Amino acid sequence: MGLVTDEIARLNIESELKKLMYYENAPKASLEWGMNHIMFAPSKRVRPLLVLEANLVYGEPDSDAYILAAAIELIHTYSLVHDDLPCMDNDELRRGVQTLHVLHGDAYGVLVGDALLTEGYSMLARYTKAEKLASILKIFGEKSGRRGMVYGQMLDLEYEQKLSGEKKMSVEAVNEVNRYKTGCLLQLSLLAGAINGGASDNELKEFDKLGAAIGDVFQIKDDILDETSSTEVLGKPVGSDERNEKSSIVRFLGISGAEDLMNKRKNDALQIIKELPGNRDFFEKFLDFLVTREK
Repeated sequence: MGLVTDEIARLNIESELKKLMYYENAPKASLEWGMNHIMFAPSKRVRPLLVLEANLVYGEPDSDAYILAAAIELIHTYSLVHDDLPCMDNDELRRGVQTLHVLHGDAYGVLVGDALLTEGYSMLARYTKAEKLASILKIFGEKSGRRGMVYGQMLDLEYEQKLSGEKKMSVEAVNEVNRYKTGCLLQLSLLAGAINGGASDNELKEFDKLGAAIGDVFQIKDDILDETSSTEVLGKPVGSDERNEKSSIVRFLGISGAEDLMNKRKNDALQIIKELPGNRDFFEKFLDFLVTREK
């Protein structure tokens, strides 16, 4: 994880997020304690990093870029808390720590997730570029809500027969779920950073395509690691797809087929990166990190 770790350290991401989001002296089992527990457990911080790196295509990130990064990390983390609930994936570990519903019950997990989500949108009140705020809010809603990440979760439940009673998964369906459930927040991260940096409308369309390709690479690698890694390395249960009878690219195509598809989408992303007006070296190396990472 050298590239990501080095960039996170160089950009002071962890310390800046802590300034914006950490609750001092939070009482045990309070909403704030739960938010701290999951927000500041060991995390790759991929989404905040992508906000700042997209901004760096146009210039150095400012305080507004960090506000956007924090808002997206809050929304991403709420989605993890809810995704781990017994009514969803029923996982007991996340980011190497016990999940909130395991510690204090399902209702606590729901409520901490709700608090993280609403805090993410409250964070945007600190954004200072008034002329860009409407565009920022629009993409936040589109990519995280009923037409984005939440829609992906709904598709996941529908296809896995938890809602309809009829299992309808296929390779195409898995790709669709991943596109919304994982890809949308990665698209949001790139778009938010690019808007803050001053990207044109045409450039934003390319960032949207790049986020979709990166999302596919990221999720396919996650599915591969779920089959090949260990709980100790990942910080979350492995084999959860098989345990929950969830469909994944690996279960349809096998490890080799999944790697072929991942590398195809990596090449799609590389073609887009070649046209970026700056910071191309980072994004090329970031793709290498995604396909070789061990957790």
